[in-house]
Amino acid sequence: MAFDFGFCCVRVHADKENMDPVILFTHPLHPSIHHRPLLNPSHAMSYRIPSGSIAARPGPILGAAERFEITIEGTGGHAAMPHLTKDPIVTASAMIMNLQTVISRTTNPLDAGVVSITKLQAGDAFNVIPDKVLLRGTIRALSTETLMALRDKCHEIMEATASLYGCHVKITYSPDFYPPTVNDPALYEKFSKGVGAIVSDEGYVRDTQPTMAGEDFSFLTEQVPSTFFLLGQGSGTDPPTNYGLHHPKFALDESVMSRGVELHVNLALRGLHRLKQQQQQ
Repeated sequence: MAFDFGFCCVRVHADKENMDPVILFTHPLHPSIHHRPLLNPSHAMSYRIPSGSIAARPGPILGAAERFEITIEGTGGHAAMPHLTKDPIVTASAMIMNLQTVISRTTNPLDAGVVSITKLQAGDAFNVIPDKVLLRGTIRALSTETLMALRDKCHEIMEATASLYGCHVKITYSPDFYPPTVNDPALYEKFSKGVGAIVSDEGYVRDTQPTMAGEDFSFLTEQVPSTFFLLGQGSGTDPPTNYGLHHPKFALDESVMSRGVELHVNLALRGLHRLKQQQQQ
């Protein structure tokens, strides 16, 4: 898609000292589509944003994100003689289960966090215990501090579990984790929220819960006050657009693309008008 608000994030920045809006439209480092669908009751998410509606919130709106890769090295052998092996598959199975306790048993229930294993690759024969297993996954939180605490605890569990089963482990992380995307409360309340309400089909900006999805725009929100909007596109019917991101049936409601352009334009023109007024005073 040519639109990097993708469905949909609009970027508004402000001067740190006086909260004057500074419009900066950026392009993501990779093609992406982030949307909040109008969900069926069976869909396990808490947001419902119809096409043409706009949502946002002050404070954290998207999570901090880290990814990791784990290589577990054991001793392979025949499946009929497991006592002669150091089974990396059993080790990986235990590690996956142990990592789930990071959230359920070591994290304050009032602090949000996610640890997910999303890939397990091992072996290629029914009668051979392999000597190596590859795991990949992600850690998410709503603050950098919580993210780093979760990563440290995960690291301890990975190493301890591998040692317990007699295997070696190599753990690598992303070169640069994503911080949380945070909407500046003052900028949001004084400027961005009102502009979003003008453009929204509903005449107001819906309040939305944070989500653990990550976004490279977060690096900008660390440096200057910013706003990240969500443009609903979930009530299209041909094809249905109420499936979430990365679902195999995900589809865009392209009718809302013009609404995204309208939001960009309004932010830019109204921001420039406000700056002009302040300069004349």
